[in-house]
Amino acid sequence: MGDYEKLLDAVTKNVQQRITLMGDTKVKGTDFEKIVYDELLKAGVSEDAITHSTQKFPDFVITDDTAKIGVEVKKTDADKWDVPGGSVYESLRNSIETFVLMGKFGGIPEARYRKYEECISDLTVTHSPRFHLKMDIAAGEDYLTRNNASDLLDLPKGKELNRRIRELLRTDKDTWYTEDSVEAFTDLTPDEKRYFFVDGVVLFPEVTGGNYSNYAPWMTYKCLVWCSNVRDVFSAGGTKEFDEFIVSAVMARMLERTDLIVKRISEMTITELKNHWGVDEDLSLEERIDKWINLIHSQISVSSDLVKKNRKKKPAFLKGKWKKNHAAAIKDEFIEELKKEIKNKCGAFRCIRSRNSDYIS
Repeated sequence: MGDYEKLLDAVTKNVQQRITLMGDTKVKGTDFEKIVYDELLKAGVSEDAITHSTQKFPDFVITDDTAKIGVEVKKTDADKWDVPGGSVYESLRNSIETFVLMGKFGGIPEARYRKYEECISDLTVTHSPRFHLKMDIAAGEDYLTRNNASDLLDLPKGKELNRRIRELLRTDKDTWYTEDSVEAFTDLTPDEKRYFFVDGVVLFPEVTGGNYSNYAPWMTYKCLVWCSNVRDVFSAGGTKEFDEFIVSAVMARMLERTDLIVKRISEMTITELKNHWGVDEDLSLEERIDKWINLIHSQISVSSDLVKKNRKKKPAFLKGKWKKNHAAAIKDEFIEELKKEIKNKCGAFRCIRSRNSDYIS
């Protein structure tokens, strides 16, 4: 069995012949596993060398004196090559080189095999994170390669793996929840806390006005992070002095983290643009920045306490303005400062991207 690719070539070819002869016969998943098992035996693999499990990953483990490989068996009745894969907590969490052998019964029946990690197309979620498989995905376009996420296969179960999964799922994935995987916001690293702040103000601009009704469930159910007081993610620490005027805590953090904000805005997927900003088309970085600043301007609030502190500070931009317009003037001044900081960081961001592109080419 040392040359296992020849073995799998032969087995897959014979499986192909069998399912072709079956025509429109309905085949259950267990029936297809039996077909694969029979063909393994016919190809010369002894029964003693095959460990078969209907509950654990992979379905078959084949062992001899020189090698051990895994074969995960999948079937689909559709005329396409994508199916749900296994749980991230189970799939490939061993040292066995594992292959997927899939039977496609829709359209023209066909069988193929491929290394498991090469056909991982996405990290999808239901009640727990799962891989999604696509047998005809282009080489190098698998999920692990695209997202630099091969460490998912190496990290042991526990906090580090959960942290990595949260990082990858902190975008537009579906709800998932596993009680033993939830982590308190207070236990996160400083970097993780900063990223949750940035995700909040970018994806949910309304948090700058004190509305956490969308952000809180996203944080808990999509990212598996529990925060007893979501307001503190954005507003803890009180007001701060910025140049000649006073800004709120959330304003100060935005001004201090414009580099991370620009990066996050640039990385937003088309799905995120639609779901969070109501935009149905892709936008250039400049258009994204303009859209986000407009959203912040429409959502951010200025408290009466912040107005009082600025009146005491007496910044130049408040001179000659009616008191009833002071809150709007403070907001406008903050937006202008935010634009300046964003513009500076946006230019630096483009330079870095340009240098990296030159280096890569």
